Amino acid sequence: MDPRIEILKKIKCFVLDMDGTIYLGGKLIPGADEFIRCLAPFGIDHYFYTNNSSKNVPFYEEKLRKMGVPGGDGRVMISNAVILRYLRKNLPDARVFLLGTPYLRADFEAAGVTLTESDPTVVVVGFDTTLAYDRLAKACSFIRKGVPVYGVNPDLNCPVEDGFIPDCGSIFALITTSTGVSPVEYFGKPSRRTLEYVLDVTGYKEEEVAFVGDRLYTDIAVARGTKAQSLLVLSGESTVEDIPKYGITPTAVFSSVDEIRKILCEIYK
Repeated sequence: MDPRIEILKKIKCFVLDMDGTIYLGGKLIPGADEFIRCLAPFGIDHYFYTNNSSKNVPFYEEKLRKMGVPGGDGRVMISNAVILRYLRKNLPDARVFLLGTPYLRADFEAAGVTLTESDPTVVVVGFDTTLAYDRLAKACSFIRKGVPVYGVNPDLNCPVEDGFIPDCGSIFALITTSTGVSPVEYFGKPSRRTLEYVLDVTGYKEEEVAFVGDRLYTDIAVARGTKAQSLLVLSGESTVEDIPKYGITPTAVFSSVDEIRKILCEIYK
């Protein structure tokens, strides 16, 4: 018997990555929509969670709708919300210099965070696809003066249809090379703050949740040391050969979410 069957039988809620798991760029991964549609009839819940801080929840809900992926409205979580929750709780009076897209900036403004171009108390770096050199240099100047800096998500690359593009972790590598300073903390997967956020939003216990994603050091590592399951799909960044390299072992490996669907169909037929 396929040992993955017993693993899937225990899952009450899938927490699904999007880039590299549900789609690549603007192209739906084959079978991803059918996978989502099969869950409710089998009594399994689902949510989406993306580390991609270059966009925000309304953007992703609309993207899923346009791609024909069901069950997105009200079920999308993002790393932006995790760092904002931390700032509200721990640094409510922070003045933030933000390296981020208009989408990330809109989330910060909606949360009531004070954004400033001068005299910040915190620097925040996101996946800034609009990155301008003068603002990058400005961020480095603040950091050299001792202003603490946080990263929204640690991803080095974002998978797209024709390969990969540099993500927040790569932008931060540039900053660290220039300043010698690493982030105080990252807030997307695999941060424990993300796990706590997901459990709060979904209401499920660790052992009832399975994180599904294509990246070992984020999607899979978020479950390490917990009772949550981690399901690696090979439709995005990581390969089976990467597992020993990163030293992060998923609970199970699948070619894609469509293979998960096929096994679920056998379980619940």
